[in-house]
Amino acid sequence: MIGLLKSMATTMKHALDGKTFTVEYPEEAPEVSPRFRGIHKFSQERCIWCRQCEKVCPNDTIQIVTDDKRQGEQYNLHVAQCIYCRLCEEVCPVDAILLTENFEFTGDTKHDLVYNKEQLGNVPWYKDIDPLAAREPDRGAWVGEGDGEVDYQ
Repeated sequence: MIGLLKSMATTMKHALDGKTFTVEYPEEAPEVSPRFRGIHKFSQERCIWCRQCEKVCPNDTIQIVTDDKRQGEQYNLHVAQCIYCRLCEEVCPVDAILLTENFEFTGDTKHDLVYNKEQLGNVPWYKDIDPLAAREPDRGAWVGEGDGEVDYQ
């Protein structure tokens, strides 16, 4: 009984302090963690069609169809099947596929949640923040660049 009263007192203390945690979503965009994994963005210009993202995907979310010259004809991503593990992003040698912080995607049927390369290329950045440019440290830097000598021991 005492535990119940303590928990009710804690609830009332936080309910009456005036702080709100609710975000009025359509009018106000919620804050998303920088580590949040949202919808993918695909760059056809960067892609070298190595198919590593398709091979590493644990549940066959990505399907790539190439022609005889290894040029990509189709790049399909089943968003409803994706578990957002980020393995496709990590294995890509040219950063052609990135997981954005964008969570605003819907579909009425499962076929609406199959995105092709044009749809993935047109996915907007969340709050216009490019995750590749916002990352720390800079992925374009090489080991040994900078001031002073590098000690490899």
